[in-house]
Amino acid sequence: MRKASVFLSCLIGMILSFPLSNNLFAQQLPLYSEYMFNTFEINPAYAGARDAIQITSMFRKQWTGFKTAPQSTFLSVDMPIPGKRVGLGVKIVDDRDEITKTVGAQAAYAYKVPMGDYSTLAFGLQAGVMNFQSDFTKVDVIDPNDPSFSQIINSSKANFGTGIFFNTESFYVGVSVPNLIRHNLRKSDPGNFSDIKQNMHIYFNTGYVFRLTNDFVFKPSVLVRGLVGSPVSVDVNANLWIADMVSFGTSYRNNSALVGIINLRVLPELYLGYAYDHSISRLNIIAKGSHEVILKYEIPSGRTSLSPRYF
Repeated sequence: MRKASVFLSCLIGMILSFPLSNNLFAQQLPLYSEYMFNTFEINPAYAGARDAIQITSMFRKQWTGFKTAPQSTFLSVDMPIPGKRVGLGVKIVDDRDEITKTVGAQAAYAYKVPMGDYSTLAFGLQAGVMNFQSDFTKVDVIDPNDPSFSQIINSSKANFGTGIFFNTESFYVGVSVPNLIRHNLRKSDPGNFSDIKQNMHIYFNTGYVFRLTNDFVFKPSVLVRGLVGSPVSVDVNANLWIADMVSFGTSYRNNSALVGIINLRVLPELYLGYAYDHSISRLNIIAKGSHEVILKYEIPSGRTSLSPRYF
């Protein structure tokens, strides 16, 4: 555990030194509440972390009742390469609202280094292409002649990301930057606020599994999201597994939402989860909660993976 503590301290130092300004920008990557059941979505180093082919799909409908509410769809496949310290994966994303749409695919590569008994340190890389579309003519504006809202953007950009992930049988911690390149999707005059930029994100997540009894397992976890130009977002989560068949959880997202989570082990290889976000921000005046569903299917490789079902 001493190695894990030293490694965690280094990761926290990286986060504290990461340059984040106080300017406000919209969250540009999809937001999922059940991140703790799909680490590959935020960190390419998780690819092939379990000894199985993992097929994961997620759907999120955010702020139901709000006219331009976003919705996100995610599909991934990742697997270890037998006899190698390598994991591979593919992600497909679709994130849209009434005005904007982002669709793309990414491939991920992870290299795993044994750090001792049941401990692994993985380094991950990912690369892909995203298509960004925005139809600003759909925006209701006071001045219909405003040139900033008379454009239709259709831009495809390549990007790269990286991450590291460390785990033991009961502990895990990771840091990732999914998009290293800061693209300008709409170029305009210098200083024009209407420039649309794809800014850099950074994620830090960690968790620990406590086996209370043979039938009860408790897992607290934390996710920190940083977006250049925006305040840091923190999710604090706790899940309780009962008889390895069902789990109940709750999350708090700072100044944003309270989340209820339930996950079921439908079959030995199939998991189904649901999350409901109750907004505690000003949006709760005009928008209802957010709904999220996750479906995961695993094809075992013939060996028992470390800490299955928990992370």
